[in-house]
Amino acid sequence: MGQYLHIGLCYKVRVRRKLLSEQKITEAELLQGMTSLLDFTLYERRDTESELIFVLSHEELKQNLSMFLAQQIQLFKQSKFKREHALRTLDAIDKCATAAEIIELANTRDLLNLQRLDLADSLNIGIWNNYLEIHITILTFESVAKVFMEEYKDFLIYLVNLIRSASKGNPLAGAVYATIC
Repeated sequence: MGQYLHIGLCYKVRVRRKLLSEQKITEAELLQGMTSLLDFTLYERRDTESELIFVLSHEELKQNLSMFLAQQIQLFKQSKFKREHALRTLDAIDKCATAAEIIELANTRDLLNLQRLDLADSLNIGIWNNYLEIHITILTFESVAKVFMEEYKDFLIYLVNLIRSASKGNPLAGAVYATIC
């Protein structure tokens, strides 16, 4: 079955407290397991009564997004059409005064290289590798048409690591996330 490949920055992670309780996973175990997924020094806690919520720092996003995307866009082999869209995205980001405006821009889905994607994913936690459902919001900067893969996690980890290594020095590299859905 074909799916779309999405690469972007993990903007938000939500975990239901009830699920942690049911699976007897401590908050410390959750945080330790999540550090293999993302650099949580880039995130702020915004918990609610029912969820643990981690949101990418708006300061980091506003300060580094344009430079980060410009670096990533250079790594993609692009047609003239895609390059023009990428430049349009960078121009739109540079016109945003705040990170909230950038998020709103992603919500409109008007830009090819900046779109919001909400999805459920899984994370293995603890010594028994308990499966834990997490909800993620990604600010995608690249989406590729139908992909046919049965086992893709290792390949996605490779892609994320490649992007992070190419973006050394930019704090947003720690927020890169890729998924197929």
